Amino acid sequence: MNNTNIRGRLAAVSLALLLAACAAPVTRVDVGETTVGKRLAVKVDAAWNQFSGGLTGGVPTWTMEGITIDALSFYTDIKDGQTFGPSNTPKGRQPVIFKASMQPADIVAMFQSLQTQDGSSFTLDKLEPAPFLDGQGFRFEYSTVRKVDEVPLKGVAYGRVRGGELFLVSYSAPRLVFFPRHQPRVEALIKTVSLRS
Repeated sequence: MNNTNIRGRLAAVSLALLLAACAAPVTRVDVGETTVGKRLAVKVDAAWNQFSGGLTGGVPTWTMEGITIDALSFYTDIKDGQTFGPSNTPKGRQPVIFKASMQPADIVAMFQSLQTQDGSSFTLDKLEPAPFLDGQGFRFEYSTVRKVDEVPLKGVAYGRVRGGELFLVSYSAPRLVFFPRHQPRVEALIKTVSLRS
């Protein structure tokens, strides 16, 4: 494939992503405490944009730079036997199902399955215990290469199974500039997450 074909393909992919992002409803998340999902409380120290529908498949997703660049996704209130991730499972794919008995490594494998449904790659870089939601949860770091445009991404996620329900917050962005730029803010935000009764 020559350079002209590669440039043309990348331009077409970028245009498709931009059009899909424009079609998704966007709302502003202002500074202060806000609720995500049914009862996840988050303290926000800088404004974010929230996308719904379209690209996010019903998973509350925030962005600083734009939905095709960075994404902070909230998987909340997922009960035993429920689908994990977007409500719109790609045609020909089995939905990813959460089981309350899953251990952290199983949840990471489930997350990996979700991330690679479109043919993107996934590498687990680190998995460790970490405080989350006022108790013992887990934290993992990962790397992906997005198939649609071959952009290498870096990600971090925190999760916990509490009362048989899964709560997981993940952030990903291009690894060279945007991930290191926003990681400290994201990790500080995740430390504020709590559950409303």
